[in-house]
Amino acid sequence: MAPRSARERRERRGQGAPTDYRGCITCFFMCSIALLASIGSFYFSSDDLEPVKQRQRSTPRPKVAAAPEPVAMPVETSASPPRTHEATTLATTEVTTSTSPVEAVPEQCKTVAFLRIQKTASTTFGQEIMSKMCGKHHQQCSQAWEHCNFGRKKCSVELYQYHLEYNNAKQFTKGQGRGCIVTIFRDPIERVMSEYFMLKLKHRQFLSFDQWDVHEDDIPEIDAILSMPDISESFQKYLHHPRNPSRNRQTLYLLGFPRVACNSSRCGGNACICDAKQPGYPATLYDWEANGTALLETAKAHLRSLDAFGLVECFNESVQVIANTLGWDLTMALSLAQNQALHVWKPTMEKARAIRSSSGARSAAAASSRSAASAARRLSFTGPGHNFWREFLQEDVKREIQQVNSLDVELVKFAREEFRRKYGMKCEEMP
Repeated sequence: MAPRSARERRERRGQGAPTDYRGCITCFFMCSIALLASIGSFYFSSDDLEPVKQRQRSTPRPKVAAAPEPVAMPVETSASPPRTHEATTLATTEVTTSTSPVEAVPEQCKTVAFLRIQKTASTTFGQEIMSKMCGKHHQQCSQAWEHCNFGRKKCSVELYQYHLEYNNAKQFTKGQGRGCIVTIFRDPIERVMSEYFMLKLKHRQFLSFDQWDVHEDDIPEIDAILSMPDISESFQKYLHHPRNPSRNRQTLYLLGFPRVACNSSRCGGNACICDAKQPGYPATLYDWEANGTALLETAKAHLRSLDAFGLVECFNESVQVIANTLGWDLTMALSLAQNQALHVWKPTMEKARAIRSSSGARSAAAASSRSAASAARRLSFTGPGHNFWREFLQEDVKREIQQVNSLDVELVKFAREEFRRKYGMKCEEMP
């Protein structure tokens, strides 16, 4: 049908007034934005968002310190299917990682004291090993002291050089930081023989040193005994002297005791290990016969309280135990231990053959036993624990030494058992 008017014909041919396009453009943009929003919503709601989510989950978030919640372990019943080894290991690992507390590292020993009993390889361990290891590891192994030699007002006590009993060791390790105490035991027969021959033949002056615990009134008498030419008679008198602090000396040192009176002429070094206020009489302090059982139990309790201990007969193993406890360089400590030689020689040990029992009787069995021991004796001088006095002694003499030092025999036996229980090492009892 033809247009009804000329105006309509002109508008259809584009000949009319110009058209306003602003409304159309606005509408176009609004529609475009709506379309893009729809497309974006569709895209981000699809599976393509998963990598983004995974990256968000893998990004570590700062944790707030809180007590860990207990993890419920799955309970297996007879109806539950058996888990594979891999599944069990995984479950265990997950639980361990999420719930196991971090074990506290023991504080390193800041101060170390050596409860140093006479003739227990104490020179070898104290002065040759401990002195060097303390320096290497910056541990405090000396203390200021007021009882000094040579008229000095102040001096120091090296905690590896002087014979410290239990009370000394406790006193010197008090203060800031962890204080550690160690000691070494020895078979009583070996220790007594070593002490006697050292005092008799080599270092008689030690008898007068305050740290050797002989009361001032007894020094002349014991010195006279050691001077006797007959070794057997001299040894028997020394062994049975009622005021000799050598008797049960290892138990004595574990119990603790007041030191003898201070006297500058008796100091064995720069410091005097003595008691100026309430001096003691170590040899008569304890009644071994009447109170032996109770005293032994106290000594055992003190032994258990020590940080570490060892035995001369298992010297290298003992150094290993002590080094591990004190945080020492194990390789260096063992090297020092293996390079030390025992300070006794064959001619000295041979003299023990002359010792007879107090009864003076010498049975044929004892003579035969001594001959066998002599033939089988070990004379390897490669360090403590390789030379045994008992191999030169008659059986009745060995029994006599053990009877006089019965508490030491029991204490060292207990130390062997504790050494095996605590450190997993067996130190065989001597035959």
